[in-house]
Order: sequence, then structure tokens, then C-alpha cells
Amino acid sequence: MSVGSLGAGSGMDLESLVKKMVSAQRDAKVKLYQDKLNGYEAELSALGKVGSAIDSFKSSVDTLNDETLFTGRDAKIAQAEGEEVISISTDNTASNGSYAIDVNQLAKGSRVMSAPGLFSSADDVITQKDADLTFQAGDNEFTINVKAGTTLSELRNQINTSEDNFGVSANLVDDGNGNLFFTATSAIEGSGNSLKIINSSPITNEAETLNEDSLEEVVADDIEEPEEIAEAEVDELDLPGDDVDFANDGPIPEDEVDEVEEDPVEASAEEITDRSVDNDLAEDNVAADGVNTGLTLDSISTEGVFAGLYTPLGDEARDAVITVDGIQIRNSSNTFDEAVAGLSIEALDVTDKTTRVDISYDQKTVKEAIEEFISSYNELLDLFQASTDKGAVLNGNSMIRNLQSSLSTQLMSSHGKTTGTFTSIFDLGVKMDNTGRLSLNSTKFNSAMDRGYSDIAPLIAGEDGLAKSLENLLDNYTGSGGMTNTLKDSVRDSIDNTEETLEAYEDRMARYEESLREKFTGLDSRLANMNAQGGYLNSVLAKM
Repeated sequence: MSVGSLGAGSGMDLESLVKKMVSAQRDAKVKLYQDKLNGYEAELSALGKVGSAIDSFKSSVDTLNDETLFTGRDAKIAQAEGEEVISISTDNTASNGSYAIDVNQLAKGSRVMSAPGLFSSADDVITQKDADLTFQAGDNEFTINVKAGTTLSELRNQINTSEDNFGVSANLVDDGNGNLFFTATSAIEGSGNSLKIINSSPITNEAETLNEDSLEEVVADDIEEPEEIAEAEVDELDLPGDDVDFANDGPIPEDEVDEVEEDPVEASAEEITDRSVDNDLAEDNVAADGVNTGLTLDSISTEGVFAGLYTPLGDEARDAVITVDGIQIRNSSNTFDEAVAGLSIEALDVTDKTTRVDISYDQKTVKEAIEEFISSYNELLDLFQASTDKGAVLNGNSMIRNLQSSLSTQLMSSHGKTTGTFTSIFDLGVKMDNTGRLSLNSTKFNSAMDRGYSDIAPLIAGEDGLAKSLENLLDNYTGSGGMTNTLKDSVRDSIDNTEETLEAYEDRMARYEESLREKFTGLDSRLANMNAQGGYLNSVLAKM
């Protein structure tokens, strides 16, 4: 409203008079509009809550309407909590039944290490020239370029931070007795995947000056030619990579290596060469401060005549081995995805006794889905009741009344096969009290599961099942074109129309106030003139 100084000329309180006249016309009507808007806003909020509850209930119905819910499998493993030896996940293709499972061996990666005395300090320089060092484990491989002057410590960091590293971890270990060990572990599991480290640089050790003739001559003096090499005894039932004889036919010989057996003469020559190299390193390549400066990259290799690393016994990469119903199964990792159809078996620890596993229909998940359905239905029912009580904003709302009646009818109707074990959800232990709320009798439900599990899916998720019928019903109320959103859109339109009407009325009241001010301004001016004339006349009369 405009603020003026009406009445200044006449001396009358015309400002208050205008405000009271406008208020008498405006306030009551504006309050009616505002109350109407508040009612629409409350109705819109209530419909929003109802819509959310319907959507939540439909979500639980959609869960029940999935036939795979009733074809799932559950694995019960006879093992104590905290002492798990296997973990099993199932899919719908798993066969119901029992399995006897043993974990005979866990898969592991490999480890290589240096011999005692090879390294004296983390500052030992391991190469005097640029070269490549390649790491291999099975089909995995990466290569790093080692610069001249690289120390043992720097090499360790270079290996561990390589972007191509497939799981090799290098470390330096000091035993406290003057021995520094370089170790490298590989995460690649499975027999035949032991870590190999290969130096690609040409041999520079002075031992390379030994030619074949001199080596053979030295060997001939020290080694007698064996008369006959006895053929190694082979256990035909053993598999490469085993630590234990699972066929129970006696001790297992060590796993065979897939390489041609070395000639005794060549092997002896390599030993002599290695000893020569070690002696040279020990005597000639150690500086005054104890740092070895004459090493070559062969000292970090597992391959070749001058290799400085070896794989300790028992640190070779190996397979996991389990036995299922007497059948031994081998795998390169501890997870067996294809051993038994429909099962994924993860070996966690070696067993000392057979573990029993029972595979059956996943009744627990079905029960949880039905319990969620019941809980969501009861929440929807409670909201309907609170929203339509006497004095509530949605009291008498036809949409809610019709939906509540339709839901009750669907629950009470027969579904599924008429010749089946069950004809309604109440045959499964579901109960309805006199207020319409649902509950589940667990004893009756478990009995129904055992009595006719195969008939439950058609009853609930079949073409004529309860969930399908409820889903079709709720589709009319949910979604952008559903009845709930249509009703909310109608309320929003009413809000918009009321606000426009209120705004137009406020404009009329502004014009009405403006006209009053014009009229009272003229009146005030005339009264001021009359007062002035009256004053003049009074002064004239006073002089007569």
C-alpha cells in the first residue's frame, strides 16, 4: 500500500480512514484465498507421501514377481564360525543335493631370493651398464630398463613402482648377521607360474673367457662319468604341484620339471663357473667401506650360468587342489568356478576332515521377500488410514478408497493353478487381522515350503499369480501417467489458478486504494481551502 500524508491540510486522520476502508474490503477475501492455498499445499504434500508409499509397495511386489526368486539356491556349509575352510556361492543352475569337499592344497605365488654373502649393502651397485630386466610368471610379463650405476635399493623401488608390474614385490632383508638378501615375490598363482627374472644384457663376467674346452678339461679332472643313470621312480597318480599324495599310494616324488634333464658334465661346469664368479666378487669387488661395486645384473637374475637368485624349496608357485565327492580337482587359483556346475567354490584353508555342503532351494530369501511385502503393505495401509481419518486432509479421497478396496480384493482372491497345493497367499501362513493388517506365521510358512515349494512360484509370480495381479493394479496409480501423479497435477493446477486469482484481486485492491486516496486528497484540499476562507472571514469579522 502507498503511504501518504492525507489529512495534513484538513487536520483530519484521512490516512487511517483509507487503510481501514481498504482492509475492510481486502483482508477477509485474501484470507479465504490463503486458506485455500494452504489446503491445496497440504493436500499435495499428503498425496506425495501416499505416492511414495505406493511406489515402495510396488517395489516389494516387483521383487515377488521375479520367478528367479523361487529358483535360487542356498549353500549350507557344515563349518564353525571363525573356522571357515571354504566359501560357496550358487546360481540357479546348481543341482540340489549334498557334497563332500576337502581342501587338499591352497594355491600360492612364488618367491625368489639371493644366496647368503652375494650382497653386502643396499648401496651395492648391481650394473655398470644400461640393461633390461624382464620379469615373467606364466603368461604375465613386464620389463624395466635398469640404468648404469643403479643400486640395490634403487632397483627395489624401480620394480615396486613400475606401472606394468603384474604383482611382483621386491624387498631387502637383513638377517642381522651381515647377510643382506634380495627377495622378490609374485602374486601369480598356479603350477608352472613361478617367477623368472631374466637379464637381457650380454654376459660381461670374466668367467665368460672360459671356453668349452677348458671347462670340459676341468670337469674331466673332478667328475667321473657315471656308469648308468637310474630312471626316476614315477608315481602315475601324482599331479605336478602336489605336496601330498591324494591317492594314498605312498610318498610322492618331487614334481617333475618340464625341462630337459641337464647333462652332469654341463651342470658341474656351471657349478665351477658360479664358484669362480662368487670368489671373484667376494675378493675383488668389495670396496673399503664394504659396498660391493663389481656386481652385474646377473646377480638379480634367476636364469643363466651366473644367476644370483634362486627359488627356495617350497616357494614355487602351485595350484590349489580340492576333492569333491572323491574326485580330485586342480585349479591355478583358490576359486573354483567350473568344478561343479552352478557352484563357485573358494578354498580358504586346508582341511583336516571332510566338509559337508548341502545345496537346496533358497527358502530364506523367499521368506525375506514375503516379509518385506507384508511390511510394505502394512505401512501403506497405515498411511491410508491416517490420511483419510476424520478431519484429515485426504478425508473422502476417492482414489485412496478405491485402491484400498482393490488391494484387499486381490489378496483375498485365488491365484495360480486351481489344482495346485496352494490357492492363495494365506495358504503360506499369511494372516489378516480385523483391521486389514497382514502378518506371517513362520511355522506354517516353513511347513508350506517343505510341502510344496514348486507350487509357490506359480501362486505368486506366475502369469495369474498374486504379484502379477497386484503389479497390473498398481501400474494404474504409479508412473508419470498414473492416477497419483494425475491427482497431484490437478492440485498443482488449482494452486496456480488460486494464486493467479489472488494476485488479480490484490491488483484490484491496489487500484481501489489508489482511487480512495485520490478522492480523499481532493477532499483534504477543499477542506483546507474552506478552513483558509473561514479563517479569513473570522479575521475580517473580528475587525468590524
